[in-house]
Amino acid sequence: MTHHATTRPETMDREEATRLYLAIARLSRWMRRQGASQRGDLGHGGMSALATLTNAGPMRLGDLANREQVAPPTLSRVVASLESAGYAVRTPDPADRRASIVSATEEGQQIARGLRSLRTEALRNRVERLTPEQHEALVAALPALEALVGDDA
Repeated sequence: MTHHATTRPETMDREEATRLYLAIARLSRWMRRQGASQRGDLGHGGMSALATLTNAGPMRLGDLANREQVAPPTLSRVVASLESAGYAVRTPDPADRRASIVSATEEGQQIARGLRSLRTEALRNRVERLTPEQHEALVAALPALEALVGDDA
């Protein structure tokens, strides 16, 4: 039985890593600006937490903090702002009354879906400007980009 060594692609050099970093950072900033007037004063953290609650459903504060990669006290402030806006609600965890479950309200879900839709459409419009070859390359890169963010997607 012959074993064939699988060769890994070349490692990314510093210039390529810098280009990737800058492209992702610029795209992220551009995406955040899309629909900014629609989200009021929630800020990026509030919108991110609201989108997570809308997509993943109710969860404990600690679990939400882990998913959002923020410290629990920071997330507690974010959730408080979502609650005061009527976009989220905290209820005691039936399994552990000391913990809270956070849920997006119907209005919060509509806000998160509306912004996502606005941003998705803005991105689709921008992607339509690419050449067919660039579009194909972008779609081919999606699995690799999704693997970079793992569970954060």
